[in-house]
Amino acid sequence: MKVKLKLALAFLLMALAPVIILNAVFSGSIKDAYISLMATNTKNIISNQAESINLYLEDIGSSTKEIASSDSMRRYTQESNDPGFSVSEDNEDFQTIKTRLTNLTAYNKSLMKVMVINNSGLIIASTEDSDVGETMSNYNGFFALAMDGSGISSFNMSGEKDNNMPVFFVAKSVFSYDNERQGIIYELYDTEYIQRYMNNAQLDKYTVISLMDSSGNIFEYPFKTLKGYTENKTYSGANDFLRDAINPSGSSKYDESYDFSDGKNKRTIFKYSVSSSGWTMLALTDKLSFEQQVYKSTRLMRTVTFVVAVMVCVGAFLFMHFFTRPIYEILQISRQKENGKSDVKFRVRGNDEFSMMGRAFNKILDDMYESEQRYRSIAEMSNNIIFEINLKKNTVFVSKNFDKKFSFRPTDNSIQESFLYKMRIHKDDQEKFANDVDRILGPANSIQGEYRVKSIYGDFIWVMIKANKFLNRDEVPTKVIGVILDIDREKKSEMHLIQRANYDALTQIYKRETFIEALSAEIDASMHKSSLSAVMFFDLDDFKHFNDEYGHACGDEVLKFVADTINEISFDRGFAGRFGGDEFVACLTNLTLYGDAGKIAQEVIDILGKGFISESTGMKLEVHCSIGIAFVKESGKTAEEVISAADGAMYDIKKHGKSAFAYAKSGAQASLEAGLAPGTSKIDSDVELFAADSEEGA
Repeated sequence: MKVKLKLALAFLLMALAPVIILNAVFSGSIKDAYISLMATNTKNIISNQAESINLYLEDIGSSTKEIASSDSMRRYTQESNDPGFSVSEDNEDFQTIKTRLTNLTAYNKSLMKVMVINNSGLIIASTEDSDVGETMSNYNGFFALAMDGSGISSFNMSGEKDNNMPVFFVAKSVFSYDNERQGIIYELYDTEYIQRYMNNAQLDKYTVISLMDSSGNIFEYPFKTLKGYTENKTYSGANDFLRDAINPSGSSKYDESYDFSDGKNKRTIFKYSVSSSGWTMLALTDKLSFEQQVYKSTRLMRTVTFVVAVMVCVGAFLFMHFFTRPIYEILQISRQKENGKSDVKFRVRGNDEFSMMGRAFNKILDDMYESEQRYRSIAEMSNNIIFEINLKKNTVFVSKNFDKKFSFRPTDNSIQESFLYKMRIHKDDQEKFANDVDRILGPANSIQGEYRVKSIYGDFIWVMIKANKFLNRDEVPTKVIGVILDIDREKKSEMHLIQRANYDALTQIYKRETFIEALSAEIDASMHKSSLSAVMFFDLDDFKHFNDEYGHACGDEVLKFVADTINEISFDRGFAGRFGGDEFVACLTNLTLYGDAGKIAQEVIDILGKGFISESTGMKLEVHCSIGIAFVKESGKTAEEVISAADGAMYDIKKHGKSAFAYAKSGAQASLEAGLAPGTSKIDSDVELFAADSEEGA
């Protein structure tokens, strides 16, 4: 009998059997799949909640750090540690800090109180006026918390009768410019905002979400009580798992689940770390109740399926077994091959069509196995990382040496969970990397790019990713083959050479030639925009005195101090360079008024005049300089002309007493006197000198 007739008879007899058998077999699989789906969904939800809380805490830390590193905070805390200090509301820094603390509480509704405490425990600023001037008895504990990695405390009860809920503290150290601790910023937060995140979790009725701090205290949503995990009967049986969440071992995963029983109920607990605080997000599921619900919903289907399957299978079993065994073997071998089993072959019986198909099938399997082994061997022997994207199956294969280079571990082999979407990319390269991934998965046939990626050691390294798309005979994309090359050493060497070529070795700002190139580019760009740009020429007054009196090491310290000051002033509004010896230049861009340049010049003069502590001499040295200012488009058409104009204005200052600034002779005077933006008034072309003493009237 021909195979065609055999198959026709088998399919006729088994028309109903596949549907019935599949329903019967997969009734249990449906339950497992549904439970697995809910478990995955629960993990994803609590991980999202944990990441949201983590971002919230990082935002708190960032805003607190910004205040702690401000100049007013550093000055005020340093002053507060001097003997005989007393709090005065007339202190300008005190008023600035008080305003920033008030704005901080207005921005974050969960922030209950903010205090600034000096090294002796004295409260020198607070959002509550009654606290100022008091001494905290337990300030050492907050200082220890500030020196902790996150500066975030465990939960405590607020103690307020009307709103008794868990609260936590944040403590950040305030350091001087010499990196000496001068005090801390103490913040008290309620957990209303965090509970709102927990409330957003869309979980089933059998699951309870909770949050555990670094001391093991747990509170659930909605908040009922705050207890340690060893005291909470709900979590009895999971103590070891929760203890490991508080003090994770080196092999602990970031997110895990654990099945346990408290003696009555079968439960599953999921955890996900809130990385910036030492807290852990938990989700507790009553697994037995959930399984029973799923079991009841599938009972009728299983009963009907079983009865029909028995009736059909009894009559058709012999036919199915005899006629469809070769087809079944081919399908079984195909599934085994898909699951990664390599030593599979079709058993050849006789010389019929199935036997001929079997021999051809075995030949294909042998060729595939040999080709696969060759490909895997090449991938594993290479120092480069090989990856393959199967566009049909939506999967990604990556060679094993990937794990030795990067910290990312995919949860499965799907594209969505692969390094293409989950690997930690440096923030400056994220957009480019995402665009390249979209291109290779979309219209592009190849990509090549360089990106910074977080390595297994926690730092970012440079890699180059190359990938090519493969098409089948119908010109349909099927696969993408690519390689990840470690170019960190070469890239950093290249960047180091660029750094050495473009930056002054002593002051780490632009060299003369680099500054002129950057200024030329700015002059070209300024021709197409209406904003104002200015060049400032700095010359130190009596610099020779430092070298002659204290030595060249001290002179180098002065140059570094001046360069750091100019670079900091121009960092977010231009660029700076060392023109030679004790001469410096800076380009300020996107100014609004002509007088803005003078204000910045005076700011530099004031900062330099306050001086710095010299490491080589141990003395506080005051630095003075003369500054010339020239405006682009009004003082020349080339970089050399504008710099020369600023240099000339500087020499005018040298002739009139030094330690001040002057504007180059240009048409800017009229707008400067009127305090107007360029283009809003007719500018007189006369040449006139503006000293620092006239700046306030400008």
